[in-house]
Amino acid sequence: MALRRDAVRNRATLTRAAAEVFREHGADAPLDLVARRAGLGRGTLYRHFPDRGALLSSLIEDRFLTLERFASGYPDDDLVERLLVEICGLLSDVPGLMTTVRGLPSAAERLADVTARTSALLRSALERAQDAGLARSDVGLEHLLVTFAMFDGAILAGGRRPAAGFPHLALELTLRGLRPADRVDAPVPERLIPFPVPEGGSGA
Repeated sequence: MALRRDAVRNRATLTRAAAEVFREHGADAPLDLVARRAGLGRGTLYRHFPDRGALLSSLIEDRFLTLERFASGYPDDDLVERLLVEICGLLSDVPGLMTTVRGLPSAAERLADVTARTSALLRSALERAQDAGLARSDVGLEHLLVTFAMFDGAILAGGRRPAAGFPHLALELTLRGLRPADRVDAPVPERLIPFPVPEGGSGA
């Protein structure tokens, strides 16, 4: 049992270190930096995560589980806005995350699963908001999904012009298009979920 506890602890240490390294250096940062940040050897890193795809997809899965738990206890009908804000927060936390992981064949199956579950979560939240009159009836899931590609591009553009606030503007534009006329000028909600999750969370 002691070895098992060590393995669990090492995996959690590695994923926390990966979140820090990828936040600072981008999703294509050398994996050796992750091992050094964790204070563990390369062999330990590769036993848990044999390649970059395994490590990045694990980060994405951990964050989706955090998002799923958050959504399950969210009391208000504006959940769809909250999910958009939190997912965009995830994208800004690790610049280039989705672009990098999409190019890694070893992550394809796990990414497809997270994408499908995220889509289901967003579709349910959108229907809930529409039923409550908090979202336009002509908005569909595809409008929400294109937000993330737009937001990712805005992060890259904002890196070249950091004062422009492009990511925030991209999110604001999406929310204005989602809302009915009487709510269009409401402010963009602040993020509530910190990434990586605190100690005792999903292990990231």
